[in-house]
Amino acid sequence: MADHHIREAAESLLESVSNPHYRTISHSHSVNLTTEDLLAGYRPQGRMSSVRRFFCLFVTFDLLFTSLMWLICVMMRGETLMQIFNQEIVQYSIKTSLFDIVLVAVLRFLLLILFYAALYINNWSVIALSTGGTCAFLIAKVFVFDWPNAVQPVYQVFLILTSFTLAWGEAWFLDFRVLPLELEANTARRPLTERTPLLNPVRPTGVQSVYGESTVNWFSPVESPESSPRPRAPGEQVILTQDLVSRPPNSLFYADVFAGRS
Repeated sequence: MADHHIREAAESLLESVSNPHYRTISHSHSVNLTTEDLLAGYRPQGRMSSVRRFFCLFVTFDLLFTSLMWLICVMMRGETLMQIFNQEIVQYSIKTSLFDIVLVAVLRFLLLILFYAALYINNWSVIALSTGGTCAFLIAKVFVFDWPNAVQPVYQVFLILTSFTLAWGEAWFLDFRVLPLELEANTARRPLTERTPLLNPVRPTGVQSVYGESTVNWFSPVESPESSPRPRAPGEQVILTQDLVSRPPNSLFYADVFAGRS
């Protein structure tokens, strides 16, 4: 029973070592390619990574949630849609209207989707600009808004805090999740790509090997023994031949040495 288990372990080890894919991954001891973080930052065939796709979804949620909160705030007044449209959009005033918060969310959405989804940049400058501009506008909005005449100040405060929180959440997620995970996945993939030519050498055009991936395709000249009946004279050439017809492929054999005058 023990010999049977030892034989199975030896066969599995030999099979794993002979697998080029296993050899490629085993040379990177400090990288674990099965972790969820590396898989989240990996770009399959140059497409968008899953962590960046989640970021774009979060930006879209920011726009939709802010618009929904604004609609709830204005509908709590008990006015018609035409009256709301005239007061909030047509007769806009920064002291009484909350529609500017929705416009800021729209601008933030367009800016982030353009640079991080369409252009696919890997820099935090755009998210810093959008978050900083949003925070500056919301702080100014708090000081100039007409709070004493507000109908439902609780919903309006919640709308401002929601926009502020979502803007900072987008900045945190991009800077601490999207960019580091994509950089780590790219760093982990680069050594594996660089080792590929060493594991799969490119042969000249028209040259085919009948030995598969065997490493015994190269031979060194065999020196003539001291007791050889006919020692090799100076000026003679050593010719290496491989009998490809009588011997099966992928077999080990010796080169025949022939001497000929130049």
